[in-house]
Amino acid sequence: AGLFGTSIAFQLGRRRAGSVLLIERDRVAGGDSGLSFSLIRRHYSNEVTARLAVRGVEIIKQWEDEVGTGESGYVGTGYLLTVGEEQLEAVADNVERLRDWGVDTSVVSADEIAELEPLLSLDGIAGAAYEPDGGFADAQKMTLAWFAGASREGVDPVFEAVTAIRVEDGRVRGVETTGGRIDAQTVVLAVGGWGKELAATAGVDVPISLRREQALRFRQAAGRPQARMTFSDTVSDVVFRPDRAGLALAVAYHAEQPLARRDDCRTEPDSDYAPAVREALGVRLPAYADAEWIGGFAGAYDFTPDWNPIVGWVPGVDGLYLALGWSGHGFKLSPSVGEVVAAAVFGEEPPIDVADLALERFAAGKPLRLAYGAGARA
Repeated sequence: AGLFGTSIAFQLGRRRAGSVLLIERDRVAGGDSGLSFSLIRRHYSNEVTARLAVRGVEIIKQWEDEVGTGESGYVGTGYLLTVGEEQLEAVADNVERLRDWGVDTSVVSADEIAELEPLLSLDGIAGAAYEPDGGFADAQKMTLAWFAGASREGVDPVFEAVTAIRVEDGRVRGVETTGGRIDAQTVVLAVGGWGKELAATAGVDVPISLRREQALRFRQAAGRPQARMTFSDTVSDVVFRPDRAGLALAVAYHAEQPLARRDDCRTEPDSDYAPAVREALGVRLPAYADAEWIGGFAGAYDFTPDWNPIVGWVPGVDGLYLALGWSGHGFKLSPSVGEVVAAAVFGEEPPIDVADLALERFAAGKPLRLAYGAGARA
């Protein structure tokens, strides 16, 4: 019952057709959804992902009208993707595509960046893609709101761990849980970093890898300058977003830490991570180099070979739908994916065509494009 499970369950429940179970092994938002950086941006390399982000952000911004329960915690700060000279042409090309796909974005110069966020050091930065209504929201608030909304719409929560997906004669028959067997004609697998293991129980090999990522929280002292812009800097590899009450979060892409299983992921930051983030911020946001570190967290990226998710029915296993491999993009896609999956389950035309995210694209040798190379900025 994370972002995707609750979003999908809410959309299924509001159609009020059939029995919908939301199965959770621990607690609501107890996995990586409770460890989300919760950044909002729509700068993606591919139309399908960009359109999912556009609709996702629309729902986040209009939560009361779209969901009607709880709140998303949306705060608009503006978002900058800052790049060096060698990536400026790629950014300009991507911005042009994104504008065609409905994203409010533009290319800004170094001088314009200085006006938008005076605290940013411009060393090595030639320009940026700018989204004026980018920012952040609250993954835990959203997950809890969807859970409450789904319950209101008649979805039944089941607090047991799924141990296997039951398949007979090429068709899903339900799941095995720690509490026993549950029969079902349709199973939507939206379990984040646990997806590869559970898909394997249905005889499905999904090309998903796991990597541990860390984030730190810190507080800027009263009277010190406060950054107001959310940004992802490709030059220093640091990602920053402000938070409420003088708090902020930052990620510095550190040495890779592959994981064999999601349960192997330690959720506390490494002892050497804070110095690495402090060094990166010292380069890009010097006013925060001496900020007070007040904690952090670590979670898992479940990423695919082209750093784009897998969304769709599984060929050869009738009734099994995958919503996996979010590759660091999941937070802002979760609202629209709920709509897409619910439409597919009920045999409706999806509001966004996600055919390009099908599992079989990998076997067919048709990975999605990556404007900036492999990674979470896909």
